[in-house]
Amino acid sequence: MFNNSNKYFQFISGFLAFGFTFLQGIDWAFKKYSIDGIYFNIVVSILLLAFVGSVIFFFFRNKIPNKRKLDKSTKKTKFLQIGNIVLTTLLLSLFLYFFTKGNRSENLLNTSLPEINAALDRGDNLFVFTRTIELLKSYPENELLQSYLKKSSYKITVETVPENIDLFILYGGDTTWTHLGKTPSDSVLVASLQTMDDYQIKLATNGHEFLVPPQQSGKFIVNGLSETPLGYSFFPGLEDRFMWFPGIYFGKISYAPFAISKTEVANKEYQKFLSSGGYTNPEYWDFPMDVDGTKYTFEKTILRFTDKHGQSGPANWSYGKYPENQGDYPVTGISWFEARAYARYREQQLPNVFQWLVAAELSHSGILPEIVNSNLKSTILREVNDPRDENFYGIKNIAGNVKEWATNPHGEVNNKFSILGGAYYDNDYNFNDYYSTSPFDRSIGNGTRLVTVFESTDVDSLNTLSISYNQRDILAESDVSDEVFEVYRAQFDYNNFPLDVKLETLTGYEEEFAVERFQMPTPYKNDEPLHGYIVYSKNHKGKLKPIIQFPGARSIYTNSDEGIVKGIIKGNNYLLKEGYAIIHPAYYSTYNRKKTLKSWWANESEEYKDTIIKIGKDYKRSIDYIQTRKDFDFNNLSYMGLSWGSIMSNTLLAIDDRVKIAFICVGGLQVQKSKKEIEPAIFIRRIKIPVMHITGKLDGVFEYENSQIPMQKLLGTPKTDQKMIVLEGVGHGIPKDTIVVNHLQWLKKYEVD
Repeated sequence: MFNNSNKYFQFISGFLAFGFTFLQGIDWAFKKYSIDGIYFNIVVSILLLAFVGSVIFFFFRNKIPNKRKLDKSTKKTKFLQIGNIVLTTLLLSLFLYFFTKGNRSENLLNTSLPEINAALDRGDNLFVFTRTIELLKSYPENELLQSYLKKSSYKITVETVPENIDLFILYGGDTTWTHLGKTPSDSVLVASLQTMDDYQIKLATNGHEFLVPPQQSGKFIVNGLSETPLGYSFFPGLEDRFMWFPGIYFGKISYAPFAISKTEVANKEYQKFLSSGGYTNPEYWDFPMDVDGTKYTFEKTILRFTDKHGQSGPANWSYGKYPENQGDYPVTGISWFEARAYARYREQQLPNVFQWLVAAELSHSGILPEIVNSNLKSTILREVNDPRDENFYGIKNIAGNVKEWATNPHGEVNNKFSILGGAYYDNDYNFNDYYSTSPFDRSIGNGTRLVTVFESTDVDSLNTLSISYNQRDILAESDVSDEVFEVYRAQFDYNNFPLDVKLETLTGYEEEFAVERFQMPTPYKNDEPLHGYIVYSKNHKGKLKPIIQFPGARSIYTNSDEGIVKGIIKGNNYLLKEGYAIIHPAYYSTYNRKKTLKSWWANESEEYKDTIIKIGKDYKRSIDYIQTRKDFDFNNLSYMGLSWGSIMSNTLLAIDDRVKIAFICVGGLQVQKSKKEIEPAIFIRRIKIPVMHITGKLDGVFEYENSQIPMQKLLGTPKTDQKMIVLEGVGHGIPKDTIVVNHLQWLKKYEVD
């Protein structure tokens, strides 16, 4: 066959060009119109048979009789023969490639896509994410794969000051760090997981690293990272972070990079300060200084800071020496002045309250860090290097051991200064409380740790910021008469008028669930409608039991309502499968509605009062609509709220008695006051329906004694219809299993036939 090489070469070249062009076109058409891959394989097979048949035909047509002697092949003929072999191999490889590709496409449609869809339905977003990423390498144009990836993931942005910092990421479910290059990066794709952290990032430069807590991204100011002293933990500067103590809302705080000592100051370290003349050198001390209208000088005031025998030094020392065998224990029995003087001696500072909050993992959420290994509620101190209570940042004993002085005054007259974290003899829930005392206080249990700031930063304004906080005894406050309360309650009333509801059925969610969007005019003058979402199971037979839901504070800080339905399906699946319908209105000043609230913290402004009244009217108007639904069992309407939804229940459950049962988690009565005519501490006394309230004793937002207990004691519901569950060792996040079991039991206990 190859002896007539030139003709065969022309034939095979032409067939190769035709076959490649034809198969590319067919491949494009099959992808565009989503034709089953099996038909693509049939086309490839037909083309292959045509090729084989053509070769056989060519062979017999050009066969040379045996009797004819062939001349010696020329050099040109040999090259043509080699070319024929190469082209034939290429063509066969082309057929094999497209046939295999067709099988992969068929496998994608028949196996991979159903697997991905099933994983998405059961909430296994990690599988969806990793599988779609893998398949998109082979099928980058597949719209269905792109849709699955979008449903299972989201993008994060990481930028640093300065730039060009090495960026690493640990994906959820993975154990190996992946280097993403240098900062900035504005398109890091991560899986949206339900059972673990989605991701964690790490920043590194010049051999120094900062491990960012899971689920945190954005802008990090890392000046000073490579200058972090040994024994200190570095913290990048962050901008506009909401920060608070229970009962004290600071709003958005921006702070510069700093490093804080991993351990509290030990006796043996403080001994060096005392022995080197620290108590005789006025340069280390804050005197002269006005305290509560009195000027204190160094010469007179230093005489107050003596040990058990009248010598200079901490209150529990003797003759200028720390207790025997206590060198590695924290120095204690020191005043704010002594702590400040020691910091200056070390050419460092005391932390301000914001630096301390960050280091204690209390700065960005209401969920307390794990402190079960602290020595709170004990009788003895620990050595400063005791690792049992080391936190995420490598900081030891920040909860308990000794209370730690901070720079900030409480009030304007310098008669109290901040001291934080609780001492070994305090309750565990005192860890995240704000506390202050006289700068002269030298109690056993008062200690300190140090902060290093970097030359390029200026934190003086935060160091001297006065903390405004007045302790509120809610239980000691007086009630109003029932007649006055009726005037207060009537603020939430409105004239009756047609609902004029527009109802829309939404698609694109799990097939099992029906999703509806309702919209209607508000019961107050407004240029935007009241809208919301209803989700229920299509599989339920009979009437649906409605639950009206109030959101958490995130609804204030987002400008979109896109997450409402997904949140309902993900978080309340146990209710939907039991035949409940979740109704989630977009209340005034939440989600994508006009915003008047800057935060959920109460205040005494007219604007806050007006906002709460409008929210209450939206709540009642939503119930008006629920009552008209023939597919709802309205007699069993219940309320559900978490966090902000819990504290709003103190008002909402008192203004409309059509709700029959309530289930709330975390929350309490806010220490911040509002105007009396909307004060929750007055409204809660008028609630009469059954209420279950689950809280964590270590809640980082609603402090146990000042917020949770008053809410429980003032609730007007008969004691037989109240159930208050306080979980030891739990903060602002209640375990899901606890919620599911108790919520369902509570509803079934009080539902009527």
